[in-house]
Amino acid sequence: MRRCGVRGCSCADPRLLASAPNAVTLARTALSLGLVAAAAAERSWPLLLAAYLAYWVGDVADGALARHLRQETRLGAVLDVVCDRLNCTSCALTLLLFVPAPAPVTVFLVQFVLVDLVLSLLPLRWPVLSPNYFGLVDPLVHAANWHPLAKAANTGLLVVLLVAVPDHRVALAAAAVVLVAKAASLVRVLRLPRPSSAHVVPVDVDPARASRA
Repeated sequence: MRRCGVRGCSCADPRLLASAPNAVTLARTALSLGLVAAAAAERSWPLLLAAYLAYWVGDVADGALARHLRQETRLGAVLDVVCDRLNCTSCALTLLLFVPAPAPVTVFLVQFVLVDLVLSLLPLRWPVLSPNYFGLVDPLVHAANWHPLAKAANTGLLVVLLVAVPDHRVALAAAAVVLVAKAASLVRVLRLPRPSSAHVVPVDVDPARASRA
């Protein structure tokens, strides 16, 4: 496919299967799952913390490596989304061994494993490399869901609140707010017009001009 020159357009997908970023994704997933299993078996809080760190650091590293090597792919984006759910779900369920707070964890899992999973895959209906480039289509949804701070808060806020705040109703309220926000984003994305081009057209570009380019 002819490249359009827009950073983040799927026309720049190198269509790699075996790549260093994908290897990092698989490695951090396996490492975090192994640490989670050890944490559950040993009832070890430090091992669970290590599992979270392996997940979070690895998640940042695979994306940074993909951008640096210009190996961002739609396959890699899907792999990352799926592995995120494996890591985060296993960590969250193991966290219940140390912090008995089933209500906020359940709300979080409904949000992250169900609502946010669909929301994270929907951007691939458009010709973008990954949700990280959905700002080309809808800047508001992108900022609320895939800005680095938004992504960090989505997976880290619950852990911080459960550990630092004795009243678990605070974590429950925060998880509920995030669930509502994710649901609102999902509805907004579902209402967007379907893409009509093989190339992404940034929202600040006149589609008629783009079609003539």
